Amino acid sequence: MTIPPYTDAASHVVVGPTAASAPKSAAPPTGRILDRWLDRVAGRPRRVQLALDAAMVLVALLIVGQVAPPELLFHVIFVALVLHAFLFGLADTLWRIGIVSVALLGYEAAPQLGVPFQSMDLTEWPLMFVIAVLVAWMADRRATTARLYASLFRGASDRLLAVQEDERRRFARELHDGVGQTLTALTLALDATAAGRGRSEAGARLASARRLAEDALLETHDLAERLRPARLEQIGLAGAVRDLGGRVGLPVRVEIGPGASETGLLDPDAAAEVYRIVQEALANAARHSGAPLARVVLATRDGVLRVVVDDEGQGFDPADVRETGLGLAGMRERAALLGAHLRVESAPGRGTRIALEVPLTRSRGVS
Repeated sequence: MTIPPYTDAASHVVVGPTAASAPKSAAPPTGRILDRWLDRVAGRPRRVQLALDAAMVLVALLIVGQVAPPELLFHVIFVALVLHAFLFGLADTLWRIGIVSVALLGYEAAPQLGVPFQSMDLTEWPLMFVIAVLVAWMADRRATTARLYASLFRGASDRLLAVQEDERRRFARELHDGVGQTLTALTLALDATAAGRGRSEAGARLASARRLAEDALLETHDLAERLRPARLEQIGLAGAVRDLGGRVGLPVRVEIGPGASETGLLDPDAAAEVYRIVQEALANAARHSGAPLARVVLATRDGVLRVVVDDEGQGFDPADVRETGLGLAGMRERAALLGAHLRVESAPGRGTRIALEVPLTRSRGVS
């Protein structure tokens, strides 16, 4: 798997030694056919409505032309009405039912005006309209319930994120103010002792102890940074990701698309979660991929922040995720709490791509 250029990126920087980049293929996501079809409808509601209206108008013209039995064609219109009721609810369906009713009455009155239309039995049509109204009403109830549960889920997720961030902030502060300061004091004390001992054996041991204290201090700082990236609020997500690229143990090319470097795209807690997903993905690439280069892309489009972390390393089988220990479950949990979509694409020998799509905070109040 190779890393392709990202055409929307406005700037990029390679953190660490440079390496050649390269394309990548991806298998299309799978899912239930009905869910995927409904997602497409939700993304293009106006087009679907126009298609259904055009179909009903076309069938009405066929009825006027007496191309087929009128009762059969009117049943086709009824099916289109029920489908519209299911997809778009009661408000948009009622006036279409009214238009069809007027058309039916006009069709029945046409023979009295000398138009040779075939007669129809309309006794079942009131029942059909009632069915369409009931379907539309149930669709509205379903949509209302879905919105309610989505709102409750977002509220619970926000509260959970807030609690997690408060806890991480407290741990980071305790590590920095407690253990970190203790290790710093120990280092200074060892410095003073080593200076007094000269080059004796005791001085060498103290120097070794000082190096251990320095290592412990660095590890404590790194743990505090992982718990709560201290500079994230100051330099923003794009800047924090650039800084992160220099500390993961392999060259990282960071590409920032137009608008992705702006501050305030995500609220602080959401930005921290995105940062941790990128952090985990890069750590996995450094530890497991064997790749000469990793890439991180941040870009905004249509009210969504898209984050891609990929490499051209040895890859893995996502079906064996429990055996790999790559932290993918944690990344998926973070994405779910954000209301984001996370996609993992990998195969043995073909590299790995992790793509995250997060709704922008600022887009919630913008049409």
